[in-house]
Order: sequence, then C-alpha cells, then structure tokens
Amino acid sequence: MSQARRLTWVMRLCGGISAAALALLSILVVGDVVLRNTGLVRWSWLNELTEYLLTISTFTGAPWVLHNHGHVNVDVLLRTVSAAKARWLVKASNLFGGVISAILLVVAVRVTFDSYALGSLVFKNLIFPEWYLMTPMVLCFGLCTAEFVTRIVTGEVRI
Repeated sequence: MSQARRLTWVMRLCGGISAAALALLSILVVGDVVLRNTGLVRWSWLNELTEYLLTISTFTGAPWVLHNHGHVNVDVLLRTVSAAKARWLVKASNLFGGVISAILLVVAVRVTFDSYALGSLVFKNLIFPEWYLMTPMVLCFGLCTAEFVTRIVTGEVRI
C-alpha cells in the first residue's frame, strides 16, 4: 500500500472515530435527559464523559477534515490575485500550516510525556491517567503535519 493510500486510510479511520464519538455523545445525552426526567437514574459521570467525547471527536476529526479540504477556506484574497499568485499563497499557507502543526505536535508530545512521567491523574468522577487525554492531540497534530507535508512534497495546490 502506498504512503498516500495509508494516509487516506488513517484519515478515514479518524473521521470514523470522530463520528462514532459524536454518535455516542448524542445517545448518552438523550438517554440521560430521558432517564433523569423520569427519575430512574442520574449519571454523575456523564458530563465528564461528554467533555472527553467532544475532545476525542474534535482532535480525531480535524485531520480528516483537513485531508478532505473541508476546513473553512477564506478565498476572497485568492479571487483578487492572479492564478500564479493564488497558487503561491496556497503553497505558503500549506507551509505555514505545516510549521504550526509541527510546533503544536512537539508541544503536545512534551506535555504528554511529562504527564506520563509525573503519573498525573484526572481526578473527578472518573479517575484515569491524564496522558490519556493528551494522546488525541498528539494524533491530531501529527496527522495534520503529515497532511501539510504531503501537500508540500506533492506540490498540491487546490484553489
């Protein structure tokens, strides 16, 4: 399997994880409202879990959206300049996005390793190692960096 196909497969997996997290979040919130209003059950940990599902969904969905060119694209400037300048601006934005993603990846990796080394815990209703919450950020910024690098290396310009 080629590198591009592997990256596409990983991006689709991220999109699926993001969709599954949002679906689970929706089911849990609706279930909580129904069960709480009927007086059957009150899940004290549900607010926490919804926060974590939103985090997972956001950080796994971002690389998929980037890969599929689904991010908001402000192309007002691109429409006012020549095609050659527009291509240059897109290449520059890919480079800029890659640098920012790489910096955020380095920071996320450092924070994750520090949390792991310190043995930090999330201590609310649910108790677990804090670094678990950091791994979606490492995944997100790593894949976004890979996507931008792929665009730069292949010279992909989508206007």
